[in-house]
Amino acid sequence: MGVPRIIRRVEAAKKDEKRSKVSAGITKAPKKKRADKLRALAGAFNAEAVQERQDGAVPLTGLEAKYAVHEKIGTGKQNVVVYRCTEHRTGQAFAVKRVPNVQLGGTHANEQPIFAALQGSTQLIAIREVIQSTHSVDYVMELADGGDLFEWILTHGALPEESARGVFAGLLQGLQQVQQAGFVHRDVKLENILLMHPYPSTAADVRLADFEFCTMEPALGAVGSVAYAAPETLPAGDAPYTQAVDVWAAGVALYAMLSASAPFDSPEDPALTMQRILAVTPAGLPFGEDIWASVSPAAKDLINSMLHPDPAARLPLTAVLQHPWLSGHTSMPMATPAATKRPKFALRCTWNTKAKRWSHGKSTPESGPTGDTDMSMMDEDDDASPFVTCPAEWDPLLTMSQSY
Repeated sequence: MGVPRIIRRVEAAKKDEKRSKVSAGITKAPKKKRADKLRALAGAFNAEAVQERQDGAVPLTGLEAKYAVHEKIGTGKQNVVVYRCTEHRTGQAFAVKRVPNVQLGGTHANEQPIFAALQGSTQLIAIREVIQSTHSVDYVMELADGGDLFEWILTHGALPEESARGVFAGLLQGLQQVQQAGFVHRDVKLENILLMHPYPSTAADVRLADFEFCTMEPALGAVGSVAYAAPETLPAGDAPYTQAVDVWAAGVALYAMLSASAPFDSPEDPALTMQRILAVTPAGLPFGEDIWASVSPAAKDLINSMLHPDPAARLPLTAVLQHPWLSGHTSMPMATPAATKRPKFALRCTWNTKAKRWSHGKSTPESGPTGDTDMSMMDEDDDASPFVTCPAEWDPLLTMSQSY
C-alpha cells in the first residue's frame, strides 16, 4: 500500500527545511513568479515575430494573415492606396483598398454601412470582407482585370456603339441597384466604372465602384468630380438634390464612351467647366464634332434626355433603361462607323509612370518639362473647392497589361 499523500507532503517539507540550513553565507535565489515567466516568454515571441516581418515572412494578424499583398495598382487622396492581393488558402486574386483610420469620418467616409446595404448587387463591385486593423481599414474586393473605363478609352479611343450599349447597360443596372436601396451615388464617372474584362462588350463586364460619397436621398453638398456635376448642384449651396444627379453623370459618361471626349471640361479652368454646365439648355447639345456623324440619332437623343438642365424634366433612370437605343430596336437610322479620336479629360488626374503619382497634366513654369502638376484635392489646400477629382482608382498600366 502506498504512502499517504499527506505524509509525503510532510516529509517533502522537512527536506526543504534541511536544504535551507546549508552555508550561512549563501542565499538561495528567489523563484521567478509565473507572471514574470509569461512576460519573458511573450517578449521573446514578439521579438521573433518582428524578426520574421523583417525577413519578409507573413505576419500573424491583420490583412496579411489571410492574404499575400502584392504591388500597388492604384492610389487616391489622403494616402488611400489600392493593392493587388491573393488569398493564401485559395490563391484567388483580389484588390484591397487600404484607408488609414485617421481619414475615416474626415476626408474619407466609412463605406462599410453602404456595402452592407448594397450586399448582393450584381453590377456593383463585390466586397469580400472588411478587415479592421490598428492603423487602417482594408476593403478586400473583386479585382477588375480590365482596369477602369477612363483608361480603356484613353488607350483605345471611343467604344464602338454596340459595345458602348452593353457597357452602358451595366452602368445603368448598377445605378438601379443603388437607387432601389434609396441611395444617391454622387460620384458616377468613367474612373469608377470598372471592367472585369479587358475588352468589354456586355453588362456583365461592368462594375460600378467607389461608394465614398454615397448617401441617402435627398442629398446635400457638392462632392464628386466637377466635370460630371449636375446643374442643380452648382454653385455649391444648401439646396437638396435627388437621384437625378446620377442620371446626369451617367449621361456625361455615355457622351464620353461614344466620342472619347468630355462635353463640358475646360482643361485650364474648372470655373469655366461649371459655366458650361450651367449654360446647357433644354434644346440639348449640338454634337458638332466630326465623330458624332457616325453615332446614331437614338444615342444622341438618349444623351440629351439625360442631360436636361431641369432635374424634374430629366429622363428618370427607369425610363433610361427602357430607351429604344438600349434595346437596339429603333427606327432611327444607324450611322456608319468613323475613326475614333483621343479623349480630352483634362480635369481628370493622369498617372505618371515615372513620378509614380497622379497629375493633371497642365504645363506650367513650376511643373517643369513634363507638364505634370499635382491636382488639388478636397480638404487639402483649397477649401473653396468642394470637388475631388481623384478618389482611389486603378493604375492604368498594371490593370490594362497584366493578367492575373
